[in-house]
Amino acid sequence: MSRTLPPNPLTDAQTDGAPLPLVAVRDRFSDWLFQKALPFWATTGCDGTPHDLALLGAQESLTLEGEPALPPFKRVRVQARQLFAFSWAALQGWEEGVSRAHGIFRFMLRARREDGGWVRSLTREGGVKDNTADLYDLAFVVFGLAWYGRLEGSGRAEKLARETLVWIQKNMATPDGGFLNCLPDDGAPRQQNPHMHLLEAVLALYVTTKHEPDLALAHTLYRLFRTRFFDPVTGTLGEFFTKDWQLAPGEAGQWVEPGHHFEWVWLLGEYSRLSGVDTSEPAMRLASFATRFGMVPETGRVRDVLRRDGTVLRGGSRLWVQGEALRGVLSQDKQDSRGMAVRLADNLLDHYFTGCPVGTWVDQLDAAGAPAVTKIPTSSLYHIITAFDALDQAAKKA
Repeated sequence: MSRTLPPNPLTDAQTDGAPLPLVAVRDRFSDWLFQKALPFWATTGCDGTPHDLALLGAQESLTLEGEPALPPFKRVRVQARQLFAFSWAALQGWEEGVSRAHGIFRFMLRARREDGGWVRSLTREGGVKDNTADLYDLAFVVFGLAWYGRLEGSGRAEKLARETLVWIQKNMATPDGGFLNCLPDDGAPRQQNPHMHLLEAVLALYVTTKHEPDLALAHTLYRLFRTRFFDPVTGTLGEFFTKDWQLAPGEAGQWVEPGHHFEWVWLLGEYSRLSGVDTSEPAMRLASFATRFGMVPETGRVRDVLRRDGTVLRGGSRLWVQGEALRGVLSQDKQDSRGMAVRLADNLLDHYFTGCPVGTWVDQLDAAGAPAVTKIPTSSLYHIITAFDALDQAAKKA
């Protein structure tokens, strides 16, 4: 079943009969997503039998020719992201998403440990590959379950999500705040990234349940952002830290990612909407830095990695960075937000969703704008859908 967008009164309001640029690019994006991408990932992108295409969950990645790459593992984070993707699509009225979400959920349950945690990866057939509990993966487990709970409606998914959060807080919390990257602890620098996704997951669960206690961990994570991750002097977001949340030594401590800046801009807006806490000042600072130093004026693409002083460490542009920039820009109520959003969305459609098998993507461009890829990662669909969802909502409010 294809999804048909309802008539938009904004289109009819234009004196020349042409749709608003934001609405027009939303319609182009919607056509690509629902007519090309989702059907592809619901077939080639799922692993199973003709009877049940999602029997073995989602494919980990594809070759550049659009065929399953079949590595000997499946990361739980990828399964959880696809659980979100198909749940979201089904809730939008795309009926094929229902069976795919149910199938991926059944496969993903094989990753649940007896103690209530979840393993990091499975074999292609669903056996345990890596028993490590990884905070990044756990965050996406909660996120995927929160969205799946809106679809299946029995309460089972929400219960699993809550139990996972309890397990994280019981087993991975540290005396200095936040959580271990993984258990057993590998001793690597502590990272803000999994905590960011954990906040996203908690907010998604609260939207699903409307149960006030489900928002409690969000307050804790926001305090961690204000006291550890966010630097009020430079207006930047740290990535790597020591065990006591000091900046990691050397280049790691100077490493900042515009994509995560924009992701936090959206998250801060969502947290503020749900909690009533004013987050406008840090959100504005993050957006200002990422836009000023991260966005290439000539192309409108956003760079991957900078130093805290704004100099470029990695000049390429990953697809996910563009998607998060689109989300972050649209969450800022500024005069030039719509124009920037249209340019970012056009970039995705014209430079990342072309030159590849229909319904797939070029996951990274180098500094010159040439593809710099060896595979098509399944995990990018999460970023594409969250970017489209923000664009769709903005177009309806235009």
